[in-house]
Amino acid sequence: MRLTIYLTFLLLFLNAGLAWSQEKFTKKELYSVWMIAEEKLDAGKFNEALALYKSYPRDSSFMLRTRQINVINELVKEGERLYKKEQYAEALDKFKEYRKLRDIGTLRFFEDKIEDCLNQINKGNLSELTSQQRVITGFEFAHRGRQKLSKLDTTGAKSDFTNAKTLGGNANSTLREQYVDGLRIADELSKWGSKNLGNAAKTRSSYEELKALETYRDIRNIDIPEIETRIRELSSGLDGKESLPEIAKLCDIDLLIRHVETNKSTIKTSDFLITRLKEFKSTRQKIDILKKNKTNAETVRSAYTSLISWTDELPAEIRSTMKGCIQNEYSSYVATLPAPPTPRPRNTADCSGLESFTRGITLVRRELSNCNIVRSKRLWRETVTFLNGCNNAAAILKSYASLNDSISRFAESDSILTGYRNKIEDFNKIGECARTAEIYEQMKSVRTCNQAALDQEIKNGLDLAKNCKGGSWWRPQLIGSFAAVMPEYSVGDVKRDMATGWMASGGIALAYIDHKNLAEFLVGVEYFKTSFYSTGSTGSTLEDFTIDGVNVSLGIKLHLPNTNPGKLRPYVRFGPELQVPLSYKYENHSTFTESDDVADLQKTMLFLSGGLGVEIQKVHFGAFLEAFGAAGLGSIYKSEVPHLSTTFQKIEAGFNKFGVKIGVRFW
Repeated sequence: MRLTIYLTFLLLFLNAGLAWSQEKFTKKELYSVWMIAEEKLDAGKFNEALALYKSYPRDSSFMLRTRQINVINELVKEGERLYKKEQYAEALDKFKEYRKLRDIGTLRFFEDKIEDCLNQINKGNLSELTSQQRVITGFEFAHRGRQKLSKLDTTGAKSDFTNAKTLGGNANSTLREQYVDGLRIADELSKWGSKNLGNAAKTRSSYEELKALETYRDIRNIDIPEIETRIRELSSGLDGKESLPEIAKLCDIDLLIRHVETNKSTIKTSDFLITRLKEFKSTRQKIDILKKNKTNAETVRSAYTSLISWTDELPAEIRSTMKGCIQNEYSSYVATLPAPPTPRPRNTADCSGLESFTRGITLVRRELSNCNIVRSKRLWRETVTFLNGCNNAAAILKSYASLNDSISRFAESDSILTGYRNKIEDFNKIGECARTAEIYEQMKSVRTCNQAALDQEIKNGLDLAKNCKGGSWWRPQLIGSFAAVMPEYSVGDVKRDMATGWMASGGIALAYIDHKNLAEFLVGVEYFKTSFYSTGSTGSTLEDFTIDGVNVSLGIKLHLPNTNPGKLRPYVRFGPELQVPLSYKYENHSTFTESDDVADLQKTMLFLSGGLGVEIQKVHFGAFLEAFGAAGLGSIYKSEVPHLSTTFQKIEAGFNKFGVKIGVRFW
């Protein structure tokens, strides 16, 4: 049984590979032209798009778009006429007609027009709309409500469906079905989200979250791409497929994008990879639209060819996998098409690709003039392949050597600039102003496509570097500490047994923060309270000591230089502390003596303090946690204190402390 399955799979794989290798693409640049034309169409540049579509008058998909632009121009003309007459509902209905065109997708130009019409309608008195106008506008609100539901925006969807209900009422049965069903889904989805998303999902395991998310499918007539992607992400994780190569094997572009975005810090050139993967996704979405009509076969083939060539720019660890996914997808598509005619033997003296090469060169020059270096480089690479088999290919390419040199030079410049900008970003993070200025000076030697823009970037960067303060700043922060107190106390030459006491403090510190240098400084002022006591031979309390006052500290902090402000960093702190007692209380339980005369204490008490800590110090947020110790220097009492020694013997008293200090700021 296993052998049969294996042989069947092997046969299918070989057939798919054979179909790919035997398929001939006579118009490899077709999709590149199509893509540019579609961008023009989306932006409302219809005449420019028409000129591009007309470049392939015999291709069925290009012919269709040529005819559709004629219809589109009429829709725009009539819609604008109605809009100028302030017949906004009728204009909206006219602009909406573009959606009826076959394989047209969503055009930003028309959607903006529709949005503008809706805004104008909402500014007026809705009660003045005719019944037909209310229905027209109601359908558009229902349409937008469905779009918001697919993005999990239940609040916005409810608002749109409510507007559709207010406008349409029962005037149109189809509209009524739409807003009734939409309000039902929005309500059910809102309840489902409260139960299964947000805080509700934080304590769940991956398996529990997966099962919870799958329940949204019980809501009838709704599909949410974001949740479906998360479900697939959880499923792949539970199956042990959590690395980039393993995710790529699933041939799921949405899941691959999600994985790279989630793990940007661990994937090299993640921003570049995300950009490329989104281009893949956009192209596959366009392919899906084109595949609905088999007359678009030539453009679809060209699009798949472009995808295959683009895989060369992907990381090596997923390059072959992604290429295999595209090849298999293409092979499945080819299986649905009639077999292509057998190509005639090629005359090596013939250069049948010259016409396509010439068209491609026009596109390359256009993209280069617009400084789209990546696209011009890709188009050049594709265009050169049309000369394969031509005897005079070398001579033709030599005549375009300057164009190739320009592309290569500008592509290299872009690569160098990317490296420089990455260095600038790193230096800015650690406040290396001088190093940043050096990089901008080095950038002056680079010659790029848009030199004026680069010169302005350098000028702005140097101005910022000149005014840079090195990434250092003064910041106030709240601080507090709690410590164990180890007192020492003797009267004459006799030491008293002392138990461990405590000290608590709280206040504010002013810190100088500088991530690029080795040392930082801080000055703190805290209110403190400490309590300790002496014990007798039986362990009972003989004397209680309580002191309140102000603690002033000066600290020097040492840490590794050039640290990242956004990450935790360890540090060492040391410096003096000066305690000024403000109140004092003494109780002797054997002689029943009491005193609160703060004059018996020294006016100040000096300590030498040090600590080990860890902190995060961003511009507008900071926090630290530190273990510290402080040794008292000198006695806290004056030499003779009447209530401590009735015989006026010398008093020696002091203490050390060990504890934990914390600090935080939100400014």
